[in-house]
Amino acid sequence: MPKARHLLTIDDVTPKQEMFVKMYIENWGTMSKTAIVKEVFGDKDKEMTDTTAAAIGSRLTNRKISPHVCMLIDKLKEQEEKKYSDKLRRHKRFEYMANAAMKKEQFAAAINAEYRSGQIANLFVDQKQITVTGMEGMSRDELEKKLEELSKKIDGHNAKTIEIEQVD
Repeated sequence: MPKARHLLTIDDVTPKQEMFVKMYIENWGTMSKTAIVKEVFGDKDKEMTDTTAAAIGSRLTNRKISPHVCMLIDKLKEQEEKKYSDKLRRHKRFEYMANAAMKKEQFAAAINAEYRSGQIANLFVDQKQITVTGMEGMSRDELEKKLEELSKKIDGHNAKTIEIEQVD
């Protein structure tokens, strides 16, 4: 006798359901549930309609109908998100591009895709050093020295410097 839906666990996932979940996570954001269902559950002799495939994909990802499949999706997605620091879709996209570039032996494009993927994961840090030559970047002591120097130059040209004390 089959188990009640609310009693199903990850151990109750069938091999085809498991294959669906793995493909679903592997192709996250790049392949539709309908296309994955057609590939996993499709019969080689008969072609599955989009409507049927969409219905199956929808049932497999519905927590009320297939809680055990959703548990496996959650588990594998969590593992992938830990691996990619919660930026799964972007990483998968860069991974796809890097693999496609490697197949075509476009090494520069593959390296660039891997580099960008690493940037998302904060594996590469761009360090930029900014030096300010104006007064904005000076410390208080440097500003006082600069003002004193300017005051001496101005006094030589008949200008007057006014000394002010702040009173609270």
